[in-house]
Amino acid sequence: MADRSLPEKGAHTAEPDGSARMGLRFRPPRMLFSGVERPYLLSRLAEGLARQTVVLHAPPGFGKTALMKAAYEKIALGELPLPGPAVRVERCCWLTIAPGMSPERFIADLREALGLRDEIRATTLTDILEEAGQGDGITVLFLDDIDEIDLAGQPRLLEELVLEAPDNLRIACSSFRQPHLPLARLKARGVLTGITAGELAFGRSEMRRLLSRSTTAALIDPLMRITRGWPALAQLAAGIVSTSQSEEERDRLLAGRHADLAGFVREAVIRRFSTTLLEMLRRTAIFEDFCPELAVDLGCEPLESGDVLLLDDLRPVIDRQAAGWLALHPVLRACLLDDARHDLDRLEKALHTRAAAWFAGHGLLERAVSHAARGGDFRMAEEIIGRAGGVDIFLRAGHKVLEHLIDNFPPDVLHASPGLTLCYAVVLSKRGNAAAGRERLELLKAEGEWTETALAAVDRGVLDHIDSLIDVYEDKRMASGQAERLERVAASLPPHATWELAWIHNHLCILYTRSGDLEAARLSALKALGYYREERTAYAQVFMLVHLGLVGMLAGQFSAALQFCREAEDLVERSQWTDRNLMAIARLATADILYLQGEVLLVEQMLSESVEPLVRGESWVDLFTRLFWLLARSRLQVSGFDTAGAAIDKAEEVAAERALPRLKIAAGIMRVDLLVRAGMIESAAQAHERIPVLREEAAADQWTWREACDFDIASARLALAQGQALKALDALEDLVSSCKSSNRGYHRLIGEIMAVRAAWKAGRQQQALAYLQSAIALARAHEATQLFLDEGQEFATTLRAIVRRFGLKAFSVDAVEFMSRIVGHGFGRQPRPSVATRNAESGIPAPKGLLSTRETTVLKLLTEGRSNKEMARTLGLSEATIKFHLKNIYVKLGVGRRGMAVSVGRHLNLTASD
Repeated sequence: MADRSLPEKGAHTAEPDGSARMGLRFRPPRMLFSGVERPYLLSRLAEGLARQTVVLHAPPGFGKTALMKAAYEKIALGELPLPGPAVRVERCCWLTIAPGMSPERFIADLREALGLRDEIRATTLTDILEEAGQGDGITVLFLDDIDEIDLAGQPRLLEELVLEAPDNLRIACSSFRQPHLPLARLKARGVLTGITAGELAFGRSEMRRLLSRSTTAALIDPLMRITRGWPALAQLAAGIVSTSQSEEERDRLLAGRHADLAGFVREAVIRRFSTTLLEMLRRTAIFEDFCPELAVDLGCEPLESGDVLLLDDLRPVIDRQAAGWLALHPVLRACLLDDARHDLDRLEKALHTRAAAWFAGHGLLERAVSHAARGGDFRMAEEIIGRAGGVDIFLRAGHKVLEHLIDNFPPDVLHASPGLTLCYAVVLSKRGNAAAGRERLELLKAEGEWTETALAAVDRGVLDHIDSLIDVYEDKRMASGQAERLERVAASLPPHATWELAWIHNHLCILYTRSGDLEAARLSALKALGYYREERTAYAQVFMLVHLGLVGMLAGQFSAALQFCREAEDLVERSQWTDRNLMAIARLATADILYLQGEVLLVEQMLSESVEPLVRGESWVDLFTRLFWLLARSRLQVSGFDTAGAAIDKAEEVAAERALPRLKIAAGIMRVDLLVRAGMIESAAQAHERIPVLREEAAADQWTWREACDFDIASARLALAQGQALKALDALEDLVSSCKSSNRGYHRLIGEIMAVRAAWKAGRQQQALAYLQSAIALARAHEATQLFLDEGQEFATTLRAIVRRFGLKAFSVDAVEFMSRIVGHGFGRQPRPSVATRNAESGIPAPKGLLSTRETTVLKLLTEGRSNKEMARTLGLSEATIKFHLKNIYVKLGVGRRGMAVSVGRHLNLTASD
C-alpha cells in the first residue's frame, strides 16, 4: 500500500521532515463536530481516484471538505485502498485554495503541496506535472474550493491540470460553482467521477446517528423536514437538540428559525446573492415554489445570466423542479421571510391576489384558488373553483388545499354558493363526518334556496361522484348493481374524459374489492392510476397505488403489493407530506405487507402513529379492519393481551361512532381470534356465539366475503383449540378451495397453514404434508414468514414431526431453507426488533437469514458500487426488480439510503461468503 513517505495522521506533507514549513492550507482544516461515517461515499471517492479525477460539486455545508478530509486521512494511513490491480499510493497531498488566488500563486502552492524537491525549479504547470509523473507510485492530490481561483488571466488552467495530469497523479477537488473543467470530455474518457449534493445529503439513518440515544425518535422526521438532509444544518440541529432544555428553542428549531441555522444560511448562501436575486427571492418567499416569469409579473427585475448560473449551483438549497419552477429550502425561506417581514406585512395579500390572477391565466386553477383565498379575495376563489370543475380541485391539488380553502372562507361566502357547499360536503366527509357531508349533499340535490343559474354551475355528474364517495365512507349502497351501472357509464364516455373515467374506475376498484372480485379490482385500479398519471395529479395517484397494494395483498401477491405501497409512500413524501391522513393510509398499506415479512415491532410503531389521523380523518371499513387487526396482532406479541384487546375496543368504538355495522362484525371476529391466540378458550367460545347475532342485526350486504373468510378462520382456530381437529379441517378445506377458485391468496395461505396442524391432528399425515408444501410455495417467494410464526409452538412441533415422518427429501432446497428460517426465528418468542433498533440500542448482530439469497446478492453488488443498471445486467433482471429488492433491503436493515445499506451490511457481515 502506501510507503514511508506518507504522513502520519494529523501531519500533512509528502516528506517526513516537511511539516514544519507547510502552512495551514496544505493540510485539511480542523473539524470538531461529531462526524458521521459514510463508507459508501468513501468507496465512491476511492473508485473515482482509481480512475483519475473526482469532482465534488455542491453548495456550502454539504460536507465536501469533510468527505475529502476523511478520505485523505484514511488513504494516508493505508485504510482506504484504491481499487485496481497493484495500486500503490506513494503520496497524499492537500491544498486549500485561498480566496482570489491568482494562477501564479496556485502553481507555486501546487508545487509545494506535491512536495517537489527544492533543486527542481518547476515554475510552470507543465513542468510540475512532468516532475510529478516521475514517481513510481500514485500521488493523490486533494484540492479544496477550486472555484476560489481567479482564472481571469489563465481561464484554461484547471482544464490543463486535469487533462494533462500524468497517470500516476489522481485528483479530487471540491467546488461550489460549476468548475472550469471539461466535464463532458472527461466523462467520455471514463476518467471522471462526480459526487453531487444529492449524494452528500443526509438521510434519516444518518440523522438518527447524529442524535443522542436519549433523543426521541419522533424528532427525526421533523428535523429531516426542516434540514432536508443539508449536512451542516443537520449537525447544528443535532447539537441544539442535545444541549437545549428549552421548549421555546426547540420550537424555533423545528420552525426553521433558530439563530444558529439562520446564521449559517446567511453566511454561506444569502451573502452570495446579487441585489436583484435577493429582492426576487424575498418577494417570492411567501410561495411554496415559484418561477422567474411569475416573479417578474410580481414586479421583480429579470435575472442576469450570472444569477441563473448561481441558482443551478445552489441545488438543492434552491431546488429546480419541473418546467423551471424553483423551491426554496425551508430555512432559507424562513430567513428571507424574516428579512422581508416589514415589506411583506404590507404587500403579502396583494402579492397573493396578483399571483392568483397569474395562476388562473396560466390554467393552474388549484394554485389560483389557494392564493386567492390567502389574499382574502374569496369571490375570486369561488369563481376559480367553478372554473376548476368545482370539487374536482381536491383531486388535482390534494385534500389539504381544499380543506385550507374551506376553513378560511367566510360563512356567508361558503353557504351562498352551491359549488362551495359541495366542497364543504367533501371536507366534512373526509374528516370522518360522513353524515354531515351527506346532509349538505342532500340539500344540493333538493336544490335548496339557490338560483337556477347558481345550481347550473354544479355538474350533476359531480354530485353523483360525491354521492358514491360518501357511500364508501358510510359503507352503504355497495351492491353489485352499482358496479354494473358504473361500468355502463364508463363505457359511454370518450377516452379523453380522463377525470370522469379515473373517478369511476377508482370507485369500481373499491366495489370489486368489497365483493371479492380481486382481478376486476386490480384492473380497475390500474385504469384509474393510468388516467390520474395522464392528468399528473399526485394526490389521486397515491390512493390508486394504495388500492393496488391492498388488492395485491389480498390476492397473495405480496411482493408486488409492497412495491405499490412503497411507491405510494414516496409520492406522499414528495408531494403531500403535510397530509398526515394520506401518509397514514399509505403506511397502513405498507404495514400490511411488512407484518407478513416479520417486521412486527416496526408495524406496531407505524400503526400506533397512524391510528389518530385515520380515526379522525378519511378511512373506510376495509382500511379500519386492516388497521385494528394488524395493531391487535402486533401488540399481542410486543406488549401483551391487554393492549391488543384495547385495539379491538377502539375498533368497536369507531364502528359505533361512524355507524359502521360491518366494522362491528369484523371487530367481533377479531376478538374471537385474539382470545384463542391468548389461550382464553371459554371467552373465545362466548364471543364466537355473538357473531351470528351481530350478523342478523346488520343489513344483508354487511356480511361480505371478507367477514365470511375471517369468521371461518376464527371458527377453525377455536375448534382446533377445543380439540375438534376434523371439524376445523373440514372448514379449512372449504375455505382453501373457495380461495383457490377466487384468487384470494392471503386467506388461502392462512387456511393452508392452519390446515397443516388440523390435518396432522386428525391423523391425515399425507394431507398435512401437501398443505405444508403448498403454503411454503405461496409464502417463500415473498419472504412471508410471520403467518407461520403466528401459529405458535404447536405449529413448530407439527412441522418437525412432518420432517421426521417424510424426511427433507420431500421438500425442495429452497423450501428447506425457508423452514429453517421459520424455526430459527423461534416460535412463541418476542418479535425480533428491526436491524436499526438492534444496532443502535443493543449491538446484537443480525440473525442468519435476515436477507434472502437474492437480496444478499444484490447487497454484494451494491457494496461493489454497481449501479441499478449494472446489477440488472449482471443478474439478468429488470431495473424495476432491482429497485424492488433494494427497497426490501432498506426496510430489513432499517436504512433509507444506498450508502447506509452498504455500511450496515458490512457491520453485520451480511455479504461475507459462507
